[in-house]
Amino acid sequence: MNGLFAGYSTRQAAIEELSWRCMRDKGLKYVKQPPLKKDVNPTMGKPDYGLSVAEPRNDAYGTQANLHDGSGAGEDPYRDQTDAERQKWGDAYFGPSSAVKIRVTLPNGSEVETSAEGCLAESQKQIFGSIEQMLKSENFAGNLPIEARKRANADPAIRSLNASWTACMAKWGYSDLADPSAARAKASDFYNGAGGGFAAEVKLAVADASCEKSLGYASARKRLEDRYYPATLMHFEPEVTAVQQFNSAALDRAQKILAS
Repeated sequence: MNGLFAGYSTRQAAIEELSWRCMRDKGLKYVKQPPLKKDVNPTMGKPDYGLSVAEPRNDAYGTQANLHDGSGAGEDPYRDQTDAERQKWGDAYFGPSSAVKIRVTLPNGSEVETSAEGCLAESQKQIFGSIEQMLKSENFAGNLPIEARKRANADPAIRSLNASWTACMAKWGYSDLADPSAARAKASDFYNGAGGGFAAEVKLAVADASCEKSLGYASARKRLEDRYYPATLMHFEPEVTAVQQFNSAALDRAQKILAS
């Protein structure tokens, strides 16, 4: 699954370089995004279960820190631009509002689109060759782990495991929670109005961690899910191979751009 994003950081760095060159040629300022330290698969992050009993008493699920963390925003490098300058910059980078749109229908029926004009589109086309194929490839790769987990969640063994977790949480006073991800979603509600805030989140997280420990939840669920990742890759083997080949060709172009 992670291999579907191999070379992602290099491809993005090359797109940033080409975008900078394109905007420079138009006489406009462009500040490149810092390069990623490693390839990132956006849908294969830390699972929403597996909390140890020791963790909750310190920062619970980390909801409070996430709500108040503004470190990712950074300082706007274009803050001194006038509205007219921002419009000109946006038209140059993203293409004007009248620009032709490239639309792709995904296997689930939803549509994604992007501008066919502007420095970003020109840069993406130089790296990937086809923006349409880029959209299909990236969305397929991102949705594949989600598809694997969807299939896993339909497994009777995981349903039974979640049912045991739900029953345990009910004994702690928490009803109508289907699985640990539902507990994490509920935690954010504690910061709305008189929801109890951090203290309420800690109480919920302690209950969750205790139930997971008593059931051996994390190890049992991981064993079950790990069956579905390779099975899903095999099920979509032609598509997976196509993504790998497409990304490999794009990576080769990206490396040549960065080397120049």
